[in-house]
Amino acid sequence: MGVSANIRQLRKKAGLTQIELADKIGVSIATLRRWEAGETSPTGTRIIELANLLNASPDDIVRENDSSRSSRSVISYPNSENSNGMLVYEGEGTRIELPPTEKGYELFNRLVENLIKNKHKDSQ
Repeated sequence: MGVSANIRQLRKKAGLTQIELADKIGVSIATLRRWEAGETSPTGTRIIELANLLNASPDDIVRENDSSRSSRSVISYPNSENSNGMLVYEGEGTRIELPPTEKGYELFNRLVENLIKNKHKDSQ
């Protein structure tokens, strides 16, 4: 399962329709449908918003739920467990910490977007 399936599953678990979630996050229903169909993926900022609205972590949205993958990535945002107030990415033997500043979020969003793109390529 990838980003699209995770969004769909978390939305249903939260008891929201596509229209309700699209309205709450401020995107068109067409955009949300493309995310759930796997045609496009949300940006890093939208992933944070989705996670907050769906009572999930950003990692719950971007995580590949394929048990055959041995390496897992962890994405943590300020005030989440083990973040120490920083934006944190851990995976494949790498740990990246960025301050929760405008530039830090910008760089972190790019990192998350690249992770999603690479996971999407790997699943094809």
